[in-house]
Amino acid sequence: MKNAKIALASVFLTFFIDTLCWSIVFPIFAPYFLDSNNALFDANISMSTRTIVLGLFLMAFSLGQFLGAPIIGEYADRHGRKKALALSIFFTLLGLALTAWSMGNYCLFWLFVGRLMTGIFASNTAICLASITDLSEDKQIKAKNFGYFSALAGISFVTGALIGGILSDSTINPSFYPGLPIWLACGLTLINLLFVLIAFKETIRKESAEKFQLFTCFQNIKLALKTKQIKTIYTIYFLFLFAWTILLQFIPVVVVKNFGFTESNIGELALFVGICWTIGSGYLNQWLRFRFSTSHILRACFLIFTILSACVVLPQHIYNILLLTGLCVGIGGAIWPLCTNIISNLGTLETQGKVLGMSQSVQSLAMAIAPLVGGIAFKISLELPFFLGSAACLAAGIIYWKK
Repeated sequence: MKNAKIALASVFLTFFIDTLCWSIVFPIFAPYFLDSNNALFDANISMSTRTIVLGLFLMAFSLGQFLGAPIIGEYADRHGRKKALALSIFFTLLGLALTAWSMGNYCLFWLFVGRLMTGIFASNTAICLASITDLSEDKQIKAKNFGYFSALAGISFVTGALIGGILSDSTINPSFYPGLPIWLACGLTLINLLFVLIAFKETIRKESAEKFQLFTCFQNIKLALKTKQIKTIYTIYFLFLFAWTILLQFIPVVVVKNFGFTESNIGELALFVGICWTIGSGYLNQWLRFRFSTSHILRACFLIFTILSACVVLPQHIYNILLLTGLCVGIGGAIWPLCTNIISNLGTLETQGKVLGMSQSVQSLAMAIAPLVGGIAFKISLELPFFLGSAACLAAGIIYWKK
């Protein structure tokens, strides 16, 4: 029991560092791409074009994750969580370094390459979730651990985004600049890699004797998606994450455009978002689970999220926008661990990396498509991306209601 608790703590710590390094860039890219004085673009490039390029850039990370998650998940099932984590963290470190260098040298092409590389190997979430499944005694404990995991995501998001917002804002200190937090993320990722190599204990009992094949993972996805139940759950998950990504990616664009938010202001916004996410994932999720069935919770939460996300940018005052955003995030925080637990229950102990790797691919696909669609919609109307997100969540609720 003691060894299991230590192993579980090491999984949480690994995830915390990894998520913090991901979230540290959250406040940076919207102001960086939309800055009219940024040498990354010619001076005559319009703001709407910059927004579309920003959407494509945000898409690059998620597209990379979509391609990389099933490969890393399959590798983790065959050769162990520790080897898969070490591999993904090492290449994430290289991707972050290339991203930071490209920002400092205003190289748009290599900036995209660095972000794509970081996305391909940013598959630690699926591996950590699979490790938690390995260490959970039953489904009830697993659901509770997933709730803690989601709450930890909120805490690490707050910490990373706040640090990123401060260290990238030259109005606070002239020595601060947008690439600085990413170099810091490189250092933290190196610490994470050393921690995994030295302290992380393998959670699967026996390494598979089968040889790893690069394209086997995609064949397994095709095979798994022939099952109606799995297709339905992943469709629901995709639609919800599309709505969630629209909200998370374009609220910073709205506050930069309409209210002149700086990087540090967005860091403070991320602090608020992270607190709401932690409350939703930790307290609200646990409170609801002990009083209602998963199906009743999800039906209600999908409906509430649909309404709130459609209304989030309608108010003219910043505090009303923040209130609706906070409510959306809290509800989203309650939904995510429930969906993850349902997906995990579809697989066996031997296939958790594969099943959760597929779920991360679904997540990444949603996070890749949402910025592109949202960027185009944003050019038409400020409110349109959020209406599209609301419609996606409504569709998720309808499918879940009928399944």
